[in-house]
Amino acid sequence: MARLFIFAACLIAFVSASVAVRADDGSAAAAYLKVRRTLRQTPLTAQAYATVTSDPRTYEGRVIELSGTITGQVASGSDRTILISIGNDVVSATLPESLRQAFWIEVGHTVRTLFSVETPLRLIAAGPEYDVAVAEQREAQENARTASTSRSLSYTRDGTGHETVAGVGAPDSYSAPSVYGDDGGHPSPYLNIRARNIFGPYHAAVRRFNHRLDAEDVDIITNSILYFSYQNDIDPRLLVAMIIAESDFNIFSTSRTGAMGLGQLMPSTAAGLGVTDPYDPEQNIAAAAHILRGHLDKFGGAPPAAGIIPESQIKIIMAAYNAGPGAVHKYHGVPPYRETQRYVKRVAALYKEMCND
Repeated sequence: MARLFIFAACLIAFVSASVAVRADDGSAAAAYLKVRRTLRQTPLTAQAYATVTSDPRTYEGRVIELSGTITGQVASGSDRTILISIGNDVVSATLPESLRQAFWIEVGHTVRTLFSVETPLRLIAAGPEYDVAVAEQREAQENARTASTSRSLSYTRDGTGHETVAGVGAPDSYSAPSVYGDDGGHPSPYLNIRARNIFGPYHAAVRRFNHRLDAEDVDIITNSILYFSYQNDIDPRLLVAMIIAESDFNIFSTSRTGAMGLGQLMPSTAAGLGVTDPYDPEQNIAAAAHILRGHLDKFGGAPPAAGIIPESQIKIIMAAYNAGPGAVHKYHGVPPYRETQRYVKRVAALYKEMCND
């Protein structure tokens, strides 16, 4: 796809920066990726964080890659220490000399980090999350183009009946690209294996809900739904149900109150999350997923083992999305607004229907 696949980290509050700083960020991302390429082993992923911190001796000498938000910083002489919120933990990290003057290291910014597993963890590299993600996507697209032009691809069926590409290499911590063909769409190379395995049905569903979308937009929307769902740990069926209820997959939908795009973002909400074009499907879906994740954290409770969100939780979460968390707090549940009452029932019904399917 010619258009750039924008990642969710660009939507964290305060992550927007000036043009001058953005140029610095780009070089910082390149430097970060250069350090990662020099590692002898693929970094451990965030999923291993709890295990690593509970038993650091077993993993001593390994490197773990984590994303987090800077929540504080302290300068003492020439040293500079930052606090990074990673999940429910806050990690103190002394910046290496090469990062002490970095403009983009500020409270509120989201960063990608490489830590050497020691006691305590030692920061060896960092870069702005948004720019690192963009650079990774460019590399993946370039690798996919190179692979497709340098050799013929052989396709095999995996256990789920989907096609996979044999012989296309990619870093261990990321997914190799898959190509399903024009009718089946084109999965992003950065979808995880689980997302790639369900890409086909979601692609068909998006196309069915709005047959006016062109092939490129269907690809972009499907990739965005799956990528941002898994990045934010959200059931993608909930994101689809929400988009249907909000816009029926009309990219340029605008409400009478000014809400815009697939997820019907209000102008103030979009601006606060750093969305530059609310009618861009990638940015809009990324913002909507980010908002849903926040409501899940506040009102959703622990996700059920079966992976299906109970209807009572869906109604509270979607009431917060539609009417705002303040209204949910005020009424201790779904507010008695006619529009919100209809909205939460529709989302819950759509979600239930998809779960039954």
